[in-house]
Amino acid sequence: MARRKPEQVRLERLLRLIAALIDATRFLSIEELHERVGIARGQDSAGYPENLSAAKRAFHRDMNQLIDVGIPVISGTVPGQERETLGYRIRKQDYSLPEMDFEVDELAALHRAATAVRFDGVSGSEALWKLGGRVGEGTDAELAAVPVHPALVDLFRAVTEQRVADFTYGGQPRAVEPWTLAFDQGHWYVVGHDRGRDDKRTFRVDRIEGDVELGLPGGFQQPEGTAGWVPIQPWKFGPDPAITARLKVDPDQAVWAARRLGQEPSERDPDGSAIFEVAVRSPDAFRSLVLEFLEHAELLGPPELRADLVTWLEELSR
Repeated sequence: MARRKPEQVRLERLLRLIAALIDATRFLSIEELHERVGIARGQDSAGYPENLSAAKRAFHRDMNQLIDVGIPVISGTVPGQERETLGYRIRKQDYSLPEMDFEVDELAALHRAATAVRFDGVSGSEALWKLGGRVGEGTDAELAAVPVHPALVDLFRAVTEQRVADFTYGGQPRAVEPWTLAFDQGHWYVVGHDRGRDDKRTFRVDRIEGDVELGLPGGFQQPEGTAGWVPIQPWKFGPDPAITARLKVDPDQAVWAARRLGQEPSERDPDGSAIFEVAVRSPDAFRSLVLEFLEHAELLGPPELRADLVTWLEELSR
């Protein structure tokens, strides 16, 4: 098995630490967190050093990083100790998303959708809890799992920081300027400019061989326009004549929407919202696309597509 990179090990340890702090119903001492996060068994094993002094140094570095990125860690006195001991925790109400004011039927629809699809190792009910839903019995039924490949961590970083990604694919070394990531039919794909071929290429992530090496931030310039970035657009394929859908997307999601749709918006509202005109031959596939944006997108028309979406959500909530 390939040895994991130090940053991957540290990321796993940080996630374990966050989970322990959120689960805490009281302030936890460093010794308790040391036990809950676990002890590292080798260089590629997540956890803290067995030596408590070394563990405390690593713990304080981790805590500083969590605070730097805005995670609301609070401190206080650990109860039941003979002498005053400082402890830490994260209150769920501080870490959860702000109230989104979903109606009861909307939460019911999200509940059904969240329990139908999951990322490997992440329960749909956990995501629903973030949205303010109520999780009842029978919520662990899962119909499909979205795979998480080790290379995705580096590829997401490469896309967002415009770093050249070097990896082996089909037995050949590749140097790729990654433009976007897409998920379709059970597989992740990275789309970008292959420097060796001097052309746009699409790579299936699970076929990447070995590790992904990243260049420096800003290692390439993002091309103007987004047409053709995402080659997998199932809403464009179907037996029916094309219908032109009008999709309105919030300003903070507009750039991602342009990449996902493979086109620029046809117009913009004064508040910065982007309106896309999309050719749709498969309403089911387009409905899935709209739901990717949750409350950040509105299907403006045509009426038959809006009615199809509303009916589908209503049936899920029954």
